Amino acid sequence: MNELSLYVLDILGNSVRAGARKVSLTITESRRENVYRMVFEDDGKGMSPELLEEVFSPWVTTRKERRIGLGLSLLKQGAQQCGGDLVIDSAPGEGTTVTVAFEYAHLDRPVAGDIAGSLVMTAASAPEIDFFYTHTTDVGVYRFNTVEVNEALGGVSMTNPSIMRAVQEMIRENLDEISAGMDERLVFHNDMI
Repeated sequence: MNELSLYVLDILGNSVRAGARKVSLTITESRRENVYRMVFEDDGKGMSPELLEEVFSPWVTTRKERRIGLGLSLLKQGAQQCGGDLVIDSAPGEGTTVTVAFEYAHLDRPVAGDIAGSLVMTAASAPEIDFFYTHTTDVGVYRFNTVEVNEALGGVSMTNPSIMRAVQEMIRENLDEISAGMDERLVFHNDMI
């Protein structure tokens, strides 16, 4: 996966399957501190010590519909190649925290992609879960949560496609606002070589 938003979708989906009632995603991107960090926290069923020891093996997955779980192992490898790491803290009945960090300026750090789309798609597919999202840059902070959105919608479901598009656009606009003035990394494309 070459976009972080795809990993976001995968990890948020893990939280949903773990029976979480509250899921939070905190992203910190700082050019000054040279860090791009994502912290996922949920109050789901957590992992046994045995599963936690093997969770980065591509041959270990808790999903029934497929027998290979590449997401976490690929993300960990990518983070390590970009001067960072991925750490999981989990205990049965207490939930799970996944922390992944990259050097912000590393040439191979995956692009963010559509974080708003991944978040809204997951939230719409699991309306019984409260999702909290905080994104901090050198310019500012943006906070979003489905509790406030659902209150504002007054009973209209976030699963409605037009509502989903409007919420995604709201998140994107706010992210653009706190990203204004942050210099982009130089990205080489194959067609440039």
